[in-house]
Amino acid sequence: MSEKLHIEKQYSDNCFTTYTVYGLSPDEMDGILGAENFNQMRDRLVKIMDSHPNDSSYGQNIASGWRWGYGIYDIRHFGGHLIVKVGSSCD
Repeated sequence: MSEKLHIEKQYSDNCFTTYTVYGLSPDEMDGILGAENFNQMRDRLVKIMDSHPNDSSYGQNIASGWRWGYGIYDIRHFGGHLIVKVGSSCD
């Protein structure tokens, strides 16, 4: 079984919520961040995160929920983890 991810809410305002995603391998992060454009980056993030279980209260396939429900607006690397900026509401 894949390693469990830890997803932690870091910051939230009226428009966005920022999460830190812990537990992705360096190769997985390189695959996400090395995409040719943001759409590919976002799709790779969803596919890779959904292939892992997580230990959070957000449930399995949370990345698909972000992608199709709230929108993923930014993905950055920070200290061996990923920072993901997600919309704060479904529009």
